[in-house]
Amino acid sequence: MFLRKAKKAKPAAYVITEAETAASLRPEMAPATRHVRARSGRQRQTERAKTRILMCAVVFVFVFASLGVRLAFISFGQINVEAPRATAPSIEAPRAEITDRNGALLATDLPMISLEVAGREIWDARETAQKLLSVLPEIDAVELEQKLRRGRYVDLRGNLTPAERQAVFDLGLPGIHFATRIKRFYPQADLAAHVVGHEEPGKGGVMGLEKVANDWRGAKTMRASIDIRVQQIVEDELAAAITKFSAKAGWAGVMDVATGEVIALASLPDFDPNAPGAAAADSRRNRATLDQYELGSAFKAFTAAAALEEGLAGEATNYDARGSFLVADHEVTDFHGENRILTLSEVVQYSSNIGIARVAGDLGSKRQREYLGKLGLLTRLTMELPERRAPGLPERWGPVETATIAYGHGISVTPLHLLTAFCAVVNGGAFHDPTFFAEPKRVSARAVFSNQTSAVMRRILRRVITDGTASQAEAPGYFPIGKTATADKPLNGGYDRNTRIASFVGAVPGYAPRYAILVSLDEPQPLKETWGYATAGWTAAPVFSRIVARAAPFLGLAPVNEATALAAFVSGGEAPDAPRKAAASAPIVERAP
Repeated sequence: MFLRKAKKAKPAAYVITEAETAASLRPEMAPATRHVRARSGRQRQTERAKTRILMCAVVFVFVFASLGVRLAFISFGQINVEAPRATAPSIEAPRAEITDRNGALLATDLPMISLEVAGREIWDARETAQKLLSVLPEIDAVELEQKLRRGRYVDLRGNLTPAERQAVFDLGLPGIHFATRIKRFYPQADLAAHVVGHEEPGKGGVMGLEKVANDWRGAKTMRASIDIRVQQIVEDELAAAITKFSAKAGWAGVMDVATGEVIALASLPDFDPNAPGAAAADSRRNRATLDQYELGSAFKAFTAAAALEEGLAGEATNYDARGSFLVADHEVTDFHGENRILTLSEVVQYSSNIGIARVAGDLGSKRQREYLGKLGLLTRLTMELPERRAPGLPERWGPVETATIAYGHGISVTPLHLLTAFCAVVNGGAFHDPTFFAEPKRVSARAVFSNQTSAVMRRILRRVITDGTASQAEAPGYFPIGKTATADKPLNGGYDRNTRIASFVGAVPGYAPRYAILVSLDEPQPLKETWGYATAGWTAAPVFSRIVARAAPFLGLAPVNEATALAAFVSGGEAPDAPRKAAASAPIVERAP
């Protein structure tokens, strides 16, 4: 075997013969050939080593770059290790703000910080739990550690304050993240809670205007008819009366008699919509719109007005109110009656059951139903709030029912029914559906009574305060009108004389009403200062008076002298010299769409 050199021009290259090739396959390879092979192998190893080093460098650069980006995101609390979880668009979409009629905020969306954990990123569950508990001690320790060990992405706590977020952030724990979520907030807390309502996670608004707002998505602002200044006064006075008379509950409302706008509506006890679950279910129920009551003698105003409108009676028509009155074996009696002949005005003034039953007998059941229907007292109210209830009507409407319904027994309505119907008696005879929106665009009202009938009723209802059962409803300078109503509560097919609902419904100013006000107390107890009575004249009427005195400036009402008011009562219209005072109001907050 031998090696033969190639041409001199290429001294480093060699040509291998067939013999040499054969020899290379044998173990006893020529030394020169083994040298060439060894050098070629070392080159390949060097190249592979360089490639490995380069690949390692690329991997290290990528890893450190990823860690840097990750730390940057964590430092700003914006990391999201999982795909966003699907949520109901109807809940996450912006909800309409709710304001009162003057722009005061009642309900709004607020961004809230939530604390979340990615379990797969936790290094030491126990240590992480201990550190978190050091700044958030209210979290349950056992439950926290269990959540951290599950290895999943879970919520730890919502509604972190900025200080709490910073404290958690300063711990520098891996796997701990922050998320911004939208929470519904009610800055007025329990004020007008039943009107505003509340929402529930995953459901949206579940009651009140919040339920209406489910259909007000986007940037709209819902401007409610409520005036929170008047609402606060109503709730304050109602709560004080409930406490004073140890009543079970109470409700009150203020309505614009010309539009049906509800300026205030309170139902106590109530709740805080920021934490509705903390209140009993009974407190979350809006008694003013959902509960039926036999509201008693306030119905005498409706019966008297119907008789006047039909020409069956005049202001001075006489009715025998002596002894008792028998209607188809049913005896009608008076509570501390006058026991004499009474005019129609006195029947209302002294709240005579006997007298008004005789008026109803002349009116008849057919016409009685017609007028009650026109006053909205036979059907559910048409309004925005979803909490509505139809009245409870008698199965049979005969002579006995006609007599008892005339003084408010045998028919059950909601308090808002009563307030709305009373407006039609005193505002010139027009019935307006109640509304919880400010300055509503509405069709023409339903005519129930003539202006003349309404003017006569205003004079009669004024005498209820000056000479009748409601002297404590007087409000100097505003000459209120109204009617007391003390109704025994039904019990076992009869009535319990020891449990009652005491109400007063009235309007101011009496000579040209602008606002009607209802106050009711559920089972008020008698006191020494009320001479042992718990009737409406002693319990509900004084609350009405205090509400008028305090709320009048906010309602734009100015006091007048007696001569001016009397002239208006006689003429049946607004006093010519009565000053009209602009309502003291907060500026309306204009919000960009």
